[in-house]
Amino acid sequence: MKKVLLMLALVSPLAACGGGDKKAPTTPKAGGGSGASMNDTGDPQFTGGGSGANGAGGGSGASAFGGSDPMAGQDAPVVFPNLDPDPTQAKAQVDQHLSVARAALSSPTPDADTALREAKEALKIDATSIDAAAYYAFAYYHKKQYDTAELVLDDVFKRDTAKKNAGIYYVYGLVYDHTNRPEQAVLAFKKAVELNPNFASALTNLGVHQLQNKQYVEAQQTYERLTKEFNRTDAITLTDLGSAYRGHSADYPAGSGDRNTLIQSSEQAYRRAIQANPNYGPAYFDLAMLYLDADPFPSGGGALDTMQRLNAAKDFLDKYKNAPGVDMKLYDERMKDVSKAVKREEKRRKKGGKTP
Repeated sequence: MKKVLLMLALVSPLAACGGGDKKAPTTPKAGGGSGASMNDTGDPQFTGGGSGANGAGGGSGASAFGGSDPMAGQDAPVVFPNLDPDPTQAKAQVDQHLSVARAALSSPTPDADTALREAKEALKIDATSIDAAAYYAFAYYHKKQYDTAELVLDDVFKRDTAKKNAGIYYVYGLVYDHTNRPEQAVLAFKKAVELNPNFASALTNLGVHQLQNKQYVEAQQTYERLTKEFNRTDAITLTDLGSAYRGHSADYPAGSGDRNTLIQSSEQAYRRAIQANPNYGPAYFDLAMLYLDADPFPSGGGALDTMQRLNAAKDFLDKYKNAPGVDMKLYDERMKDVSKAVKREEKRRKKGGKTP
C-alpha cells in the first residue's frame, strides 16, 4: 500500500483536477474513446496523431515593473528574473527523455526501469505531458504491475487532452488484455487507431482481436494494411493474414471464384510466413488445417486430388511436429483427423468411387 501511495504522489501532478472529491473511474468506454503474440509492444511510438502533449511552462518572457529609486531620486526599472523555462527548450528536453524511454521499451528485452526513470524526468520538466504519462504507465505495464499502470492511466484520463492521446488508449488496451477484459481492450485499440491511423502496434493488437472474434473481413483489411503499408512481413503477421483469408473464404460456397481466390491467398500468405521464418510452427500448422478443411482445394484451374490434399495436410503437420514450441496434444488430435480422412478416402476408392 505504501508503494502505491508513493507512486500516486509522484503522478499527482498529472491530474488536472484535485483529488478531494471521489468520482467514478474514468476509463474509456464505447464511443469515448492480438498464432500471433497478443499485445505487440515492439513499437511504442505514441506521438503523432492526436498526442495532446503540451509544452512546459507558459511564461511570456521577462517581467518589468516600474519602481522608485530613492538614491537616484528618479524612477528606475526593476527587472525580475524569468523563472519560466523556455517552452521550446523544455519540449526538446522532454522529447529527449521520451526517446530514451521508447528505446528502452523497444529492445528485445524491454528495460522498464530505465523507461520509468526517463518518464519521471520528463514529467519533472513538464507535468502536463500526456505522452510522458503514457510512457510512465507503459513502463509499469512492462513491470507487470498492471493495477499500478491502470491507476496512472485513470488519473491522467481525467484530463481532456488524455482523451485525445493514442498512447493512453494503447496502454489501456494492453492492461485490459492482461487483466482478462477483451471487450474493453478492443475498444481501447480501436480508439488508438482512430486517433492515430499509423499506430502499427495498436493496429496489430486490434487485428488479433478481430481474428479471435471471427471478424475475418475486418481482420483481412487490418493485416493487409500491416503488410503493405507498414511492410510488416514477419512470420507472425503473415500467418495471421493467411488466417484472415482462410476464415473469410468460409463466407462463400464451395467451388466459387471468391472462395478459391481467398484459399489461394491464404496458402500464399502461409508459405511467405514459412519463408520469413522456417522455424515458425503455427504457419505449418495453419497450412495443414487449410489443406485438411478446404475441400475442394483449388489448383490449376480445377480441384486438387483428394489424396494429394490430405497428404499435403499430413506433411505440414509433421513439419509442425518438428518445429520449436510444438503442442504435441494438438498435433496428435489433428493427425487423428487427417488419418481418419485418409482412411475414408481409401475406403471410398476401393468401392469404386470416383476421385474428385
